[in-house]
Amino acid sequence: MYIPKNRIKTNLYTSGNEFIVKADKTNYIGYYHSLWTGKFFTGKTQNEKPKLEIIKQSAEMDSSWVRTNEELKFQQYAENFDGEVVPGQFQKMEDVINYNLITKTDISIAKLIPQQYYPKPTEDDYALGVFTRYFCVKINELQYLELSKEVYNKLKEKSKKYTCELYKIFKLQWTLTGDKNSVSITNRNQTLIAQQRTKRIGLSGFLNENWTKFYKSNLDTD
Repeated sequence: MYIPKNRIKTNLYTSGNEFIVKADKTNYIGYYHSLWTGKFFTGKTQNEKPKLEIIKQSAEMDSSWVRTNEELKFQQYAENFDGEVVPGQFQKMEDVINYNLITKTDISIAKLIPQQYYPKPTEDDYALGVFTRYFCVKINELQYLELSKEVYNKLKEKSKKYTCELYKIFKLQWTLTGDKNSVSITNRNQTLIAQQRTKRIGLSGFLNENWTKFYKSNLDTD
């Protein structure tokens, strides 16, 4: 189908932590182009191959936050299909068996890959005014994940069930209450300190620079 050039923006570039590939949710770095429909694709132009659809990382994160906050069940698929994807969430075992047969996966040596986790502060956390958020970043690329405390501890302990060698772990003390401007500054500074300690950039982008995420005013917590 012919599309007039004035309806396509070409030669755009992203340095990462902005788009993910829709098909496999991996971080995308490189040239891309956009259509008048609001969709984005890899490649400088529509003629460049392979052409993969990419989506805003923030849109994917926000969508997952909505599903989590509404307590709707959803699944993420680990590459090794080991059954339990995140604590308390299981895949259909028929799908696991069929996948392993098709791909000839040796489940005796397969390891779990940490999955994105969406925390929800408790009332006790709000009473305290802070809570701890757990993260990891891939050693060989700027791919961040937020983790549950349980998975964080597994990686810290070098559990043989997880691909610990692929990730660097760290945690943040995240402020929840107080003066909103002060909370924003504090959480931003904590994030920048974490980037310095891990010697990696991109955490601010991963968090969408939303320094007041989970914030409640003192009036809200009374």
